[in-house]
Amino acid sequence: MAAFDVIAASALAPDALAGLELHFLDAVAARATPPLLLIYRAPGRYLSLGRFHLYGGPAERAGINAYRRLTGGRVVGAGEGWLGLALILPSRTALLIDEAAPLKPEQIMNRYARGLLTGLRGLGLNCFYPGRDAITFEQCEIAMCTYNVNESGAMLFEATLAVNRGMEEVVHDLERFDPDGVVACRMYGPDSATKLTRELDRDIGFDELAGAIAAGYETLLGAAKRRELSPEESAHGTYRGHALADSGWLNRTGSSSMTRTNRIAGQLGSIEARVALDAEGAIEAAMLSGDFIANTAAIAELEAELRGHPHDLASVARAVTRTFSRNGNFILGAGEMSNIVRLIAAAK
Repeated sequence: MAAFDVIAASALAPDALAGLELHFLDAVAARATPPLLLIYRAPGRYLSLGRFHLYGGPAERAGINAYRRLTGGRVVGAGEGWLGLALILPSRTALLIDEAAPLKPEQIMNRYARGLLTGLRGLGLNCFYPGRDAITFEQCEIAMCTYNVNESGAMLFEATLAVNRGMEEVVHDLERFDPDGVVACRMYGPDSATKLTRELDRDIGFDELAGAIAAGYETLLGAAKRRELSPEESAHGTYRGHALADSGWLNRTGSSSMTRTNRIAGQLGSIEARVALDAEGAIEAAMLSGDFIANTAAIAELEAELRGHPHDLASVARAVTRTFSRNGNFILGAGEMSNIVRLIAAAK
């Protein structure tokens, strides 16, 4: 019996992608469908914003489109020249049958990146996952990975692979799309980023690449059943994707009352805290944003924990400790938890 399903979609719009991911997270958690690997390519030229990035502008500018992922992490490319995968499981350790000990959040990323590594090695590229969110070839970034866990415990692991466009192009696309620099991205060149066609020295079609990646995950997770999206699944994805877009999902902005801000350099990029105080000096509202990976509930819980408490180091430390001591909550990309405490407490 197959351990998981594989669906390859060569022309999947980002709104439909987000809707499908939401649908499958619910279906997999309810055991209404098996674990699923969705391998896809989107038509058009896109920037993929992380769940926690601040952005409040249009969805298209200068011929560049943007959408917001369900997962956190850095801004990456999407659409033409990129290939994406979404692995959707009922729990963060589902199908990892050889793991006896509980896995730390950073180990989860390591385990599920292995299927992509195996697929790329099958094409002749000896890629590595050195840690954090990047997959590299000869120390140049060729893919980015991230994940989220929803309230039911279902996990979405995502990876984006540079096929014939890479992070070098993302930098220039972001300058055109976001000239005010609201969304940050470090500079890349051929010494720090690469792409599949450059390293293979040939073009590669969607079917060949999707087949190699699916085979890599079969090595990791067990036998797969390859199938198409059903009409019902497509309808669910379209409906939920449109509903998400209509809700203003792309735009995430802090309240104008959040006048106290602070920013630090994190492991993946930058992380920012915005804080509003009431007349007595207590925290009225807080927002954490930027280049980090976390389960969505943890960030919402942290922002709720901070409200009503003094804006001082001790109170912030208690809120951070309470939030991330709860089972399942995690944040990656900030380093030591004390960095989050100082970030918020030092907002001025």
